[in-house]
Amino acid sequence: MYYLIAIPIISGLIGWFTNWVAIQMLFHPRHPRKILGITFHGIFPKHQAEVAGKIGNMIATELLTPDDVAPHLKSEEQMAMIKETVTKKIDEYLVGTFQKKHPVLAMLLGDKRKDEFKQEILEEIEYFTPEIIDKVMSKVHRDFDVAKIITERVAELEVDKLEELMMSILEKEFKFVEYIGGVIGFILGLFQVGLALLS
Repeated sequence: MYYLIAIPIISGLIGWFTNWVAIQMLFHPRHPRKILGITFHGIFPKHQAEVAGKIGNMIATELLTPDDVAPHLKSEEQMAMIKETVTKKIDEYLVGTFQKKHPVLAMLLGDKRKDEFKQEILEEIEYFTPEIIDKVMSKVHRDFDVAKIITERVAELEVDKLEELMMSILEKEFKFVEYIGGVIGFILGLFQVGLALLS
């Protein structure tokens, strides 16, 4: 009779253990190991280069493209920040550097003419800034290979760091997988007990 009680408990433990082993094998062993003629190698360490390539391509094509970045750089908020920064630099130049380099010209121009000069420069900068941003992003698109950079970084990432990252994100989910394995194993054990009692 005791063995009937033990069956679902043992089945539950086996279910939990097999799922725990499956999760561990995502990252372990770090390097290929032969056990009884069978080679064991963690899924992520074994396919790290392939995973890195797919992550790099996905980020470059789906998540971070120059076409996505450019509109943000040309938003009203960014343009206002650019204008504010340029205005500050022009003021610093006209008040400091310009007067030191060209004292006579600065005196002849006067504050009113310098303000008009500043406004003209700001209008030109405001007009040409979106075009400059487009040209810069076009060059970035040609020369800055996001997919390659991400692929290299992920491929070079130590498996310990990768495991730490994955566990920090999916620890609860992994625990759930372990527990659900135990629950399913226990239920199957009860089913086996039921069949044994009916036979």
